[in-house]
Amino acid sequence: MNFPDSLQEGEKSERLVMDMVERKGLKPIKIVGTFKPYDFLIAETLQTFEVKRDWKSQETGNIVVEIQMPPGNDSGLITTRADYWVFHLPDCFLFIRPDEIKGLIMREGLMSREFIGEGDDVPKLAYLVKRELLEARADKIKRWIGYETQEKT
Repeated sequence: MNFPDSLQEGEKSERLVMDMVERKGLKPIKIVGTFKPYDFLIAETLQTFEVKRDWKSQETGNIVVEIQMPPGNDSGLITTRADYWVFHLPDCFLFIRPDEIKGLIMREGLMSREFIGEGDDVPKLAYLVKRELLEARADKIKRWIGYETQEKT
């Protein structure tokens, strides 16, 4: 998959999450153009969301959490101002606060890795976080099949 295709797939994921928000009677506002802090906000609550698509996690068991792209240029978890990150995975949407991700990385002592992701033209610096670790800290998991919602208490 090349970068334009990857970008298009990411935008589809954003649209799916915004559709979920609309079904709750709220109005999502998409941020157009290059804007690192978040992808969209909810007009009524001003909550902000960053959507990440990671289909390869089904094969690897890891979810990519980007921090620089290219290395030396802060991005992802470092530049986000989103209230929630939403990981669109093959079977679910995982909603988690960025501070939870940062805390998990620190507690687990994870080391960042440099690699060129599928659909990327340049390397990135990222953490590979076990899916089950993120699921355990998620605020909400919305299953892709049947759109069943599991909320953490």
